Amino acid sequence: MPPAGSAPPKGAGGARTAQGVVARYARGDDYHAVLREKLNALGAWIERRWPGERTRGFTDSGPLRERELAARAGIGWQGRHTNLISLDLGNWFFLGALLTTLELAPDPSVEGHCGTCTRCLSACPTGALVAPHTLDARRCISYLTIELKGFIPRELRPLMGNRIFGCDDCLAACPWNERAQAGRETRLAARAGDAAFPELLEWLALLGSETVFQVKFAGTPLLRPGREGLRRNVCVALGNVGGAESLPGLEDALRSDPSPVVRGHAAWAMGEVAGRARGALAQAAYTALREAATRESNEAVRTEIAQAGSG
Repeated sequence: MPPAGSAPPKGAGGARTAQGVVARYARGDDYHAVLREKLNALGAWIERRWPGERTRGFTDSGPLRERELAARAGIGWQGRHTNLISLDLGNWFFLGALLTTLELAPDPSVEGHCGTCTRCLSACPTGALVAPHTLDARRCISYLTIELKGFIPRELRPLMGNRIFGCDDCLAACPWNERAQAGRETRLAARAGDAAFPELLEWLALLGSETVFQVKFAGTPLLRPGREGLRRNVCVALGNVGGAESLPGLEDALRSDPSPVVRGHAAWAMGEVAGRARGALAQAAYTALREAATRESNEAVRTEIAQAGSG
């Protein structure tokens, strides 16, 4: 399986506008549903084959340390990036767990094979891998773009680049991926269209509507952060890689989005883009920020506007 890769060079693309990056696992159907279906089928087979035995499946849906259990079960070993690595699959695979009362012979665990390699540690854009096998989730882009509600720390926004949902950098850096083969589950393959490298301005516009958000991303992991979280992430990406053509869309988000979180990140992005644009376009953006400050009632957004407009 080829590495996850990134979008085309930041802000590049000829006639195309800036593009974002969606983590590989989120480009197809929601893996939770796919794995749950398979686990339920396996559990049903066990209960038919051994009457009286019970099973229960988990797909990141319960208090299970799935990576640790998988390592003990011999599926692979935990790499320095804290993810599981398989001799045959690299680190591009999902984990699901099936608990059962059926007595099973344990498989031997697998010895770690990272050697002296530290590629994953060096690849982390935000320095979230603070030491081998130690992740500071508060700095991890996957956490920031998916699980974090509210404002992303300002000092981390520039480090996020054009990643709008998750981050594959530490996974893609692992040399064990060279042995991996492509999976056969078509539902987990990338959907057609903009599932991998979306046009940021297009997504900024469509994410203005909750209804459009729900319809477009139905059945995918991208529902997880909600409309607010995903539009916030798009604003950050535009702040990092967008050109002057991004300013009208960002100004509209600042003016009309009902979420203070989105408005605040739109203001930050306008300041970043204006700083690169300079000249008349930059001055127009700063004027729009000053005007926004006069009508904004949310204190956190007002702070973002003030800092963005100081350029």
